[in-house]
Amino acid sequence: MQWLINGGPVMIPIVLISLYAVYVFFERLFKLNKEKLDTDALMLRVNAAVRDRDLESALAACDAHGGPVARVLKAALVKLPYGRAAVESAFQENYLVEESELSRGLRPLSTIAQIATLLGLLGTVTGMIIAFSVIATQGIADPAQLANGIGQALITTAAGLIVAIPVVIGQNYLASRVDKILLEIERRREELMANVAQAVASRRDPKDARASVPTNDYETVGA
Repeated sequence: MQWLINGGPVMIPIVLISLYAVYVFFERLFKLNKEKLDTDALMLRVNAAVRDRDLESALAACDAHGGPVARVLKAALVKLPYGRAAVESAFQENYLVEESELSRGLRPLSTIAQIATLLGLLGTVTGMIIAFSVIATQGIADPAQLANGIGQALITTAAGLIVAIPVVIGQNYLASRVDKILLEIERRREELMANVAQAVASRRDPKDARASVPTNDYETVGA
């Protein structure tokens, strides 16, 4: 604790933001760990339901699976009867919603890293001011007083870096997790739209036995 005291008043905000950074990191990590990325089974059910023009089963599969991929897929599937453009629009809109939610906390961590570094620099400046004040008033007759100012400068610099470096690493790790989820959403979007197009094409094919079955599903998907 002595190094904390020797660092001067600048150490107080450095410690406080470090505690907040720990909270944000683990809260976001817990949240991301809960999100399901294994969507193979989900897509098998959704694609089968789309081919069978069974919208209710596709939506039920999304509800049962949960997670950001399922939520975006469901939002797009709800618009399926209104046409392909409506599906694409719903997908993009909800993709942005999920991106915003998943990325929540990343900017604060980046800000904390910058603030910690600046606070360390502030402590360095104040420590050197103290050291030069001692020299100006007492000369170098009292090395202990001079060392206190220099020590404060070095302690706060080190503390700022000790906070900033792990925060940057943690922020980049969380960002990579978010990017992986968003990539999975985009990959499943392309798969779903290709399957929808195939289902529409087969419905319009007179050789397809299912084309003769009256249905209200996907009436305007090809629009």
